[in-house]
Amino acid sequence: MHVLVVPSWYPTTEAPRQGIYFAEQARMLHEHGLTMGVVYPEHQSLRRLSVAALRRNHFQTEWTTGEALPTLRRHGWNVWWRFPPGVRLRIRSAVRLARRYADRRGVPDLIHAHSARWAGAAAARIGDALAVPYVLTEHYSGLQRDAVTAWRWPLVEEGVRHAAGLAAVSTALRDTMARRALADPASIDVIPNPVCPAQFSLPDRPRPSPPPFRLVTVAHLNARKNLSALLEAFRAAFNGAPDVLLTIVGDGPRRAALTRQADRLGLGAKVSFLGAQPRRGVREALWNAHAFVLASRHETFGVVLVEAMATGLPVVATRCGGPEDIVTEATGCLVPPNAPAALAEALRTMRDRWSEYDPDRIRAYVLDEYGPEPFVQRTRSFYRRARADA
Repeated sequence: MHVLVVPSWYPTTEAPRQGIYFAEQARMLHEHGLTMGVVYPEHQSLRRLSVAALRRNHFQTEWTTGEALPTLRRHGWNVWWRFPPGVRLRIRSAVRLARRYADRRGVPDLIHAHSARWAGAAAARIGDALAVPYVLTEHYSGLQRDAVTAWRWPLVEEGVRHAAGLAAVSTALRDTMARRALADPASIDVIPNPVCPAQFSLPDRPRPSPPPFRLVTVAHLNARKNLSALLEAFRAAFNGAPDVLLTIVGDGPRRAALTRQADRLGLGAKVSFLGAQPRRGVREALWNAHAFVLASRHETFGVVLVEAMATGLPVVATRCGGPEDIVTEATGCLVPPNAPAALAEALRTMRDRWSEYDPDRIRAYVLDEYGPEPFVQRTRSFYRRARADA
């Protein structure tokens, strides 16, 4: 089967981690016998504009074939990226790219759009242009956060309405789609994001023994990740105890404010901000920790959770959507979102009981539920049903 992927966001030179899981999922499917390709009209925000970036991205169209994944993208900038003209331009660009892709690689059997944010509507129009069905997997937390603007809703509905198959990455997101009258829940598959077991493995050395007890989180430092509440909970849980440390991996618009907050709370020596890290840096931080914590207000899935658990870490997470599908009593605990006192209590309990969790059992659970094989099996079945129903 030949599948053309249309992602709503995707890795770029300026943002190499953005949507990296879409590329990894396509490669997993390719490695298991499917023919995969990607088209992506790259309309970068002008906030990333520089002379060097403009030299790299000057509205040229380029083929790449990294790791046997043929990708056709148009490198561009979007002056109206938050407004209807910019999104319409992006959709038209995606259709043109898909036509060029089909001329060179052949007409695919199926289009797979990731998120109705704009790629769903693009897939609907590509499907009409190439006379092939399309499926849509939803990932966008904006549906949970009521962050879809009124002018974008018709595009979201267009992408959902004409799809031959619908999926969501978690039960909570499926239920949100149903609650917003996008589709009947029975018509929406739940296909979780997979983890790459080779990249997130058990440590190749013994974890350091506490003290100090080491907590770690990996997040884009924005308001949705709620790291301000995590710092408050960390202080309340351990009250300045010198034998508990917190490592924060990631960067974003809230970093300066969070650093100031940590200093104001007297946590400067106990909280480390590592900034954005490549995969090996993230893995190293997970290997050096005893437990992982996720304090988000909203998560459609929680890729960082399954990555941490694949390294054998128990987790503390908020009930913010995706984690409810992932975390079990054998792998960690869940607390309400926006509840620092409950989070503080869970962190204390994790420090006291972390050694009761079995790293091998945690990893085995993750691979059984979220490894490449179950992901490929679910996705193949999803594709087959969609083509049969088209």
